Amino acid sequence: MDDNFDGFGDVDEKEPVKKRNKGRKFVLELKDLLAGVAFPLIVTIIFSSAIISFASTSDLALSIIALVGGEIMLIGALIIFGRANGSNAYKNTIEHAQKRALGSSDEKVLYGTGEYALWKGAVIALMVCVPFIIFQTVELIVPNTFTGFCMRYVFAWAYYPFSYLGAKYQALDYIMIILPVGVHMLGYYLGKLREMKIRAKLAESAEYRKRQRKK
Repeated sequence: MDDNFDGFGDVDEKEPVKKRNKGRKFVLELKDLLAGVAFPLIVTIIFSSAIISFASTSDLALSIIALVGGEIMLIGALIIFGRANGSNAYKNTIEHAQKRALGSSDEKVLYGTGEYALWKGAVIALMVCVPFIIFQTVELIVPNTFTGFCMRYVFAWAYYPFSYLGAKYQALDYIMIILPVGVHMLGYYLGKLREMKIRAKLAESAEYRKRQRKK
């Protein structure tokens, strides 16, 4: 028997390092996702309090106009922010790949932080919805003045579409999560396409100038 055998098998000394690396990658990725959440969250609150909240009026026509108009404007804003997030993520993907090829030691480059992945477009939008989910859940379990006010004036984008059906259908508000998730994912994907087109044009222009210099 080997005198060095300790009865516990081989120990991978790199395992703790791997775990730390995974933890660091998670933290960096989370920070990047939160940065993408900031503006979409702010814009949903602004539209909810400034436009969609007018859906609370007793005038049905004005209420519908405020709701539909506000939701359309919100959709437009989410597409814009989604495109910005997607474009920036795809740009990171290309630039990080180039830096890794050059042997960069930057941890964001090594971990691929902020690089494009369609699921991130959904996760960013879901994170935007987290405050709504919390307040909605509390309001359903323990209705109170504070959460009721927030639902009407902070998360109006989710509250009012089903409010016409009556209070007993308030649980349907969760369905509205589909709106920001779907729209932001679309914008995120369009952002990638836009960045690809920009880079294709730049490459074409560079190739054209190269040919001109050879003449």
